[in-house]
Amino acid sequence: MQVFKVGLVMAAGLGSTWAARQVTDAWLGPPGQPGPQYLMQAPAAEPAAPAAAGAAAPAKPPELSREEMEAELRRAQAELDGKPTADELQEFRPSKPLAADLAIALPSDI
Repeated sequence: MQVFKVGLVMAAGLGSTWAARQVTDAWLGPPGQPGPQYLMQAPAAEPAAPAAAGAAAPAKPPELSREEMEAELRRAQAELDGKPTADELQEFRPSKPLAADLAIALPSDI
């Protein structure tokens, strides 16, 4: 009996899909004809040519020398100076329990 019910539901789903397609094709025309372009699938994008004639290649980031990299590291370290380190930070402990920490009585049959 269950198999029959599943088959009936599948047939109803397929039938409604077929009917919807027939109605939209009758109303808007078949998908192959020119018509409402908003219902058509967009054409696949063509792969970009690496160096097409007249097209500029994407710019690469500049290569940094060793001195420039060290200067960047020193600048970043200077920004971090004065901020507490992981050892100096204290764990947050609330003075009263947070709402998510409150115990809730739930029935045992859940």
